[in-house]
Amino acid sequence: MSMARYQNVFDNLKKRGEAAFIPFAIAGDPNPDAFIDVVTAYVKGGADVLEIGYPFSDPVADGPVNQRASQRAIRAGFDHHTFFTLIKKVRMFTDIPIGLLAYANTINHLGSDTFCKKAASVGIDSILVADMPPEESHELGKSMRKYGIGRVFIVSEFTPDERMRYICGFIDSFIYVVSRPGTTGVDATLSTSVKTTLARLKKITDKPAAVGFGISTPEHVREVARAGADGIIVGSALVTEIEKSAQRGVSPYNILKKKVNLLKAETILK
Repeated sequence: MSMARYQNVFDNLKKRGEAAFIPFAIAGDPNPDAFIDVVTAYVKGGADVLEIGYPFSDPVADGPVNQRASQRAIRAGFDHHTFFTLIKKVRMFTDIPIGLLAYANTINHLGSDTFCKKAASVGIDSILVADMPPEESHELGKSMRKYGIGRVFIVSEFTPDERMRYICGFIDSFIYVVSRPGTTGVDATLSTSVKTTLARLKKITDKPAAVGFGISTPEHVREVARAGADGIIVGSALVTEIEKSAQRGVSPYNILKKKVNLLKAETILK
């Protein structure tokens, strides 16, 4: 089911000359109710796919903005039960693919099989474990295949062709292309290597490639779409708005919907 959802979205967008717009949020940030507002704004703003981060105390691939989002969710009492309940609620109002970004500890805590079974039952379509390379994913991969959850792994400009080919062999939903080294965050300028990395990847595989890390403005989105990305992931720029709204004690709904709408518009190439 999950792989089919991704395939439908990427195929339909390709026919229309568009890249998928994929906004990111941390589950339960700033609190469970406000998180539902966030996702509703993303969907109404025109998101094609959702990327949801599982709050973690030590998210090594995340920059300060997403780290603070994890801390807010954890402080608001986030746990496994909250996560699966929230995704179930999201599934009540949207059918677009939902990708999960997690860390190995989170999944190990419940056990691969239990985690994947619950994830599939609430409608998670793919899982990317930020700190788990393909070599270490055998057990998790088995559970994901068993429950029909798509596997996502990361490649970057530093990934040699041979390694790219190896990693792509494990992927059955989309490839996460890191636009620059380091952690997630907002950058003023976009790495010049994205186009080259995508060109190399396209020679190796025809699986969809989504670019993330450091993409924060409509100009960035347009640039990445034109460079040949099938999907564009924006996280920190949106999570910053969630943080500002939380500090002011207001709903981030309107500003997020507007922002997603503007960013989505730049994925349309025709």
